[in-house]
Amino acid sequence: MAKFPGIFIVDPDPDTRYKIAQMVPETGFTVSGQAGLGTEAVASVTKAVPEIILCAMKEPVSRVVQTIESISYALPDTPIIVYSDTTDLDIIRKAMLAGARNFLSSPIRLDELKRSLSATLEAEERRHVRSADNSILAAEGAIITVFGAKGGIGKTTIASNLAVAFVRQAGQSCVLVDADDSFGDAAANLAVTPERTLIDALRAPDDDDDDGDLMSCLAYHESGLAIVSAPTDPLEWRDVGPEQVEKMLHRLARHFDVVLVDTSGTLGDVSQAALAAASLVLWITTPDYASVRDSLQALQATQRLGLYDDRFRFVLNIASMETNVDPAVIEEAIGARLFWTIPHDRLLRKSGQLGQAIVEASPKSPASRCFTELARVLSGLPPEPRANGLIGRLFAGRNGKAQHRETAEVLETAEEAMS
Repeated sequence: MAKFPGIFIVDPDPDTRYKIAQMVPETGFTVSGQAGLGTEAVASVTKAVPEIILCAMKEPVSRVVQTIESISYALPDTPIIVYSDTTDLDIIRKAMLAGARNFLSSPIRLDELKRSLSATLEAEERRHVRSADNSILAAEGAIITVFGAKGGIGKTTIASNLAVAFVRQAGQSCVLVDADDSFGDAAANLAVTPERTLIDALRAPDDDDDDGDLMSCLAYHESGLAIVSAPTDPLEWRDVGPEQVEKMLHRLARHFDVVLVDTSGTLGDVSQAALAAASLVLWITTPDYASVRDSLQALQATQRLGLYDDRFRFVLNIASMETNVDPAVIEEAIGARLFWTIPHDRLLRKSGQLGQAIVEASPKSPASRCFTELARVLSGLPPEPRANGLIGRLFAGRNGKAQHRETAEVLETAEEAMS
């Protein structure tokens, strides 16, 4: 008999654990165990070794975060899905940084639970295929499309800094593709002067195993980031078809861990192709009324086009301190939760004007730390250990690829820190 994937439930409330445990079998999964917070959860989870962990985000938040951190370091390859009724972006962000891979609103609906469990398991299987030794040539890296339904909202700045963070801080091979079919300037934003452009990349023949012609079209930033530059003449886009763009992105994904695509502020053919090819979409909006209004209209258009699904994650860019809008109002307007927030940082615009990535020019600035954290979360990496914290003491000197541990020393230290 085939073994159903096991789900472990971590929740301090026994009644809620029971209700979720009753729902899980209806999703095609099975319950492999349940526990409260702290050492009880760490010990039980490491013994059960489930496929997925469901964890409640409740007060006290600090204890939940410590529990997630300990579990994610003990079982780094086991995805954690957090569920909560909170609308506090900071709490959600803390959960993601602690090691959570996804977020569910509670009370949990059966259809949402089933979709989230299935999507998380599929994503984990794809990640294992990409990272496995002797992986097949067809295995692809992630294609992450950065989109926003308005110009001037910081898409290119976010894309370029996130791309450098993937390379520098997350240790991923990454190519930044400038698919802005109006006036793309991703290369200029990083002070890179390419000799060839995306048009050359599209024309590269697909008849050799190593894609030599395609790879020769790339320019490189000093960080090691590869760049596919937009053409200097916008009229060259007239001969570009969406199928060509999709095919090129998938070809690049055979050679890089991350293909990060910068797009224009319109839903033209090229942007639609980038959205269709994406394994994840980072949808950028700012707090100002026009940006939120345009996002709502564009979202409705993507729904009619059949593009909108659970790949979309919404990112709030606080580009200016002059606008003060409650994030909950934005969530209500777009009908979705905000996944990430880019804080206002005066150094961000300054570094862009100088052709620098803020993650290198000012690594301790708020925006830089934000991009670093986002790159690590999207890469499936645990948070960087705090030197004097629980994780720092448990895993000081480790390389971040901690193997499964079930030792008394780990549990004893965790119990001391969580008590």
